[in-house]
Amino acid sequence: MPREVTDRREISLPQVKKILRKRKKQGELSFQQTITMEHAKLFSKMAPAVARDFIKRMQEKYEIDRPTAVQMANIAPTSLEELRSILGRHYTGLTEEEMIEIVDYVKKKRK
Repeated sequence: MPREVTDRREISLPQVKKILRKRKKQGELSFQQTITMEHAKLFSKMAPAVARDFIKRMQEKYEIDRPTAVQMANIAPTSLEELRSILGRHYTGLTEEEMIEIVDYVKKKRK
């Protein structure tokens, strides 16, 4: 039976994995949920709590919007080139030093 949508916002793959694990304990997952869980397991690069804190930090400290911060948590860039490709032209205000801080933080927090 379909569940009611109660919230529409971006969430990271680790958070998706956590939600679907909880749902699996409550009962069987649908085909789509099973595929989504496998994808989240395969590509999650941080623990759910770490991803949540990372997203919050990116928003507060670096003023990065939520969708971009979520993508950063999903991809977990370990080089400046990866980070720049995620940020695109939208965040030209970040200094080289700030981008290095972000990459170093990701390296510490990655699984």
